[in-house]
Parts: sequence; structure tokens; C-alpha cells
Amino acid sequence: MNILTFVNGLTRSGGGPSMGIPAINNAMARLGVRCALVNVRTVPGELSLPEQGLVELVMVEGRGLRAGRLNWAPGLKKAFESKLLGMPADLVHSRGVWSLANHTAVQLALKHKRPLVITPHGSLTLWSFRHKGWKKRLAWAAYQKGDMQRATVVHATAQSEADDLRALGLQKPIAVIQNGVEIPELKTAPPSGENRTRRALFLSRIHPKKGLLNLVEAWADLKPKGWKMVIAGPDEGGHRQEVEKALRARGIEGDFEFTGEVYGDSKWELYQGSDLFILPTHNENFGIAIAEAMACALPVLTTHGAPWGELEERSCGWWIPVGVDPLRKTLPKALALSDAERRAMGLRGRRLIEEKYSWDGVAKSMKTLYEWMLGGGNPPGFMRFD
Repeated sequence: MNILTFVNGLTRSGGGPSMGIPAINNAMARLGVRCALVNVRTVPGELSLPEQGLVELVMVEGRGLRAGRLNWAPGLKKAFESKLLGMPADLVHSRGVWSLANHTAVQLALKHKRPLVITPHGSLTLWSFRHKGWKKRLAWAAYQKGDMQRATVVHATAQSEADDLRALGLQKPIAVIQNGVEIPELKTAPPSGENRTRRALFLSRIHPKKGLLNLVEAWADLKPKGWKMVIAGPDEGGHRQEVEKALRARGIEGDFEFTGEVYGDSKWELYQGSDLFILPTHNENFGIAIAEAMACALPVLTTHGAPWGELEERSCGWWIPVGVDPLRKTLPKALALSDAERRAMGLRGRRLIEEKYSWDGVAKSMKTLYEWMLGGGNPPGFMRFD
């Protein structure tokens, strides 16, 4: 089975998809699936790459004001079509929406009559659709709706995302297959010491979607003693400046520490050196940072904007409505627990990740989807037709 995946930009600052797409291709390659990945380089920056020797990577340079979105990628059609026909690819998987580069990949898959999977990666949830809504309504009418309607299968990473796709009127079969996560060795000793400053961690893109302004307001009302709020991740669209302005207006800038982007061993050390993970997000189709925090034995506080009801089902965190008031009510409970109680919650979360969210397990589901699309038979249990 030969699978050709297209993605518009793999950079370390690109959030969960830039980490997850190479990982799922690596895991499928280990299962014997031949995988090739065509990527348009949209911005300068260090790439998130597949493991060398497992997945073939084809790079295409983007051009233009916003290369890859309002794009001019002059080599894309030739490179993609060459790989599609040269492998030859049995199936095309387009990861991402809105970009004209993804639209080109979809058109080429249809031209050559290949089964097509499209993964929106959370960009078609109702919240995301409303953000910069007029631009998206134009793109939806111009090409994106047509692309989705022509897919053989649409891949969602949570049932909530599948529900949002149905709310947009999409009637295609939907495969609900969650993302996976790397499960690191627990190398860093749990934080200890009664008089130390404890650290709550936010690690994600600094973007309005992530709910940081709600967290600032709740934190300002509580002013918890003995805690530092660490904000790690890339700034997107200048939102960090808005957050810092809100901190200064409330006089709590000393409670917050911005570390910038963190990757690799530094990222895992930051998780494991923290006491609590907080993601007060408005919307996530999966929330890979939540899974990474759980893999590092951190208790998690997040919102109903992320599909993580298991946090409460498995007693490994708090799952609350979006907004300032729920944060005001829940933060004191999370901060008041003893170190031992938080550690026990974190370890329960790690066990959940080990059981359900390893990349190898997710790859088996994805391979099953491809086999069903190519070979027919009874649909897998994760398929949704209504």
C-alpha cells in the first residue's frame, strides 16, 4: 500500500499538526505502509521532519506574500504529480484546509482518480470557522466546500469535530481517529519542597483561540500565593502583546513568565518540572499539548473547548466550561491540592495516554481506514455515516 500525504508547511512553530503528521507517517511506515510526504515550505524556520529512511520527503518552495495560502508554489503541481504517478500512490491524504496549496493537491488527486482523505485539523470547527469568518466564508464558497464534498472520507480527531463538520452540512463519511502523542521517559524528578514556588504551565501557541485573556482575568481575581504561571510557545499575530498589556493593567505581570518557544528535550523538561498544566482554550480538535502534559504525569485543567472529558472520567484533571467564571471556581481547587495528590492525578493521566494514545495504536487505525477505502468490506467501527 502506497500513501501520498500532502501538507502545507511543517515548522516547529506550527502547533500540533507539524509534530503529529511526521509522527503518524513514521508509525505507519513501521507497519509496512510505504509513505511519501509532499510539503510546501511556507515560512522560514526549522522543519518538523519525518524519521530519515522511513518516510520520503518531497520539498516544494512556496513563493508570494503569504506563500502557501495566497500562494505561488510554482513547483507544486509537477512535484506532486510526479510522486503521485511515480510511486504510484494508491491513495492521497491531504492534511489541512483553506490553503490554495491543499486545494491544488485535492484537484490532482481527483484528476488522477485516487481515493482521497482530507483532515481539517480543527480548522473547520464552528469556533475556527467564525474566527476571521468573512475570509473563510469566501474561501468556503470559492473552493473549500467543493473540496470537502469531493473527498472519499473526511478524518476528524474527535467526535466533537465530526459534529461540527455535520453542522456545516458535510454529508461525507467521517473517520473519527484521535491523534497520538510521544510518550517520553520520566527523567525529571517530581518537583518537591514545601517552601518552593510552584509552577503552572501553559504550552501552546499564544493565540486568541487559546483563552489566555480569560486566564489572566481569573488569575488576577485570585492572586494565588506561591505560584508562578509559565507561558511557553510561539507568539501568533502579536497576541502576546495583548496578553502582556492585560497583565500590566491588572498588576500581575510578576506572576507570569514568558519563555518563548521550547522544543525537544527542553520541552519535556519544562513539562516534567511543572506542577500543573492549564489550557483555557476556546476550541481544540484534539489538543496535543494536553496529551503531552498527561504523558509527563502532569494533572491538566482545560475546558469543554477541548475533547477531553476523560480527564474527569479518569480523575486526572479538570474539564470545565469555557470562560472566566469556571476558571475562578476551579483554579483554587487545583492549586490547593498537595503535591502528592497532584502527582497521583498526573500518573493516572499518563496511564491513560499509554493505554490509548500511543502513535503505534493510532497508526493501526489509520492503516485500517486506508485498507477499507482500497479494499472495501465492512466499515471500521470508527466510521460515522450519520
